[in-house]
Amino acid sequence: MPDATLLGLQQALAGLILEPEEAAFTADPDAFAARFGLPARDQAAFRRFQDRLLAYRELARLGLEEPLEDMFPITRALLEGEEAWNDCVNAFLTARCLTSPHYRDIAPTFLGWLADTGWGLDRWPWLVELAHFEFLETLVARFPEDPPPRGLELEPTAQARIVLAPATQLVAYGHAVHLATEDAPVPAPVPTLLLAYRDAEAAFHLTALTDALATLLVRAQAVALATAAREINLQDLREVLPLLQDLQAQGAIAGFTRA
Repeated sequence: MPDATLLGLQQALAGLILEPEEAAFTADPDAFAARFGLPARDQAAFRRFQDRLLAYRELARLGLEEPLEDMFPITRALLEGEEAWNDCVNAFLTARCLTSPHYRDIAPTFLGWLADTGWGLDRWPWLVELAHFEFLETLVARFPEDPPPRGLELEPTAQARIVLAPATQLVAYGHAVHLATEDAPVPAPVPTLLLAYRDAEAAFHLTALTDALATLLVRAQAVALATAAREINLQDLREVLPLLQDLQAQGAIAGFTRA
């Protein structure tokens, strides 16, 4: 088979799967195949096997949609309540931004597409935040298991810097997306700071942070804890040190190193 014909066949099958409606293919399979430069023999095959190709379309789309439904149940509940979930999925598939052959990459590609295009943000300003939060546990779970730097100390001191565990995520949202549920998918417009991490048994944990603690965790990665505490007007660093040691024991912090 010539390369041009093979490419045309691939494009035709991709179009059959990714186009929102199958009406054009159902109405005239020959013309549909001709759009992609396929010769008369292949056009006739599209007509002859129309029912099988429609079944192929249905199965392929299910394979693309299922990981979205599994990974983003609250986002789906939100959009289905507005009769917009199918529109969202169709827009995503029509964009043809899926380039990876791996099933595991469908959900993060969808999240990236939402963030890049801003789809739906005019109606649901928290949509990307909600989808990101739903993917957060998977992001933490999949993060590579890199060994921590050598020489870390297990107990924090005033002159130490914080070294977060590689999988730990510090995230900030404009809405309380961590409290949204499928029954109540609209989050309150409350600024939210979260620490997401996994423990030694790879179990996922989520901790809500105050502004001061979140700032300390960020700044104390670059400067000594005492310096970071002064920057945020923390009067007594000793009040925070036990909490930091607990976070180290739980796996959020890899350890401490001298500034």
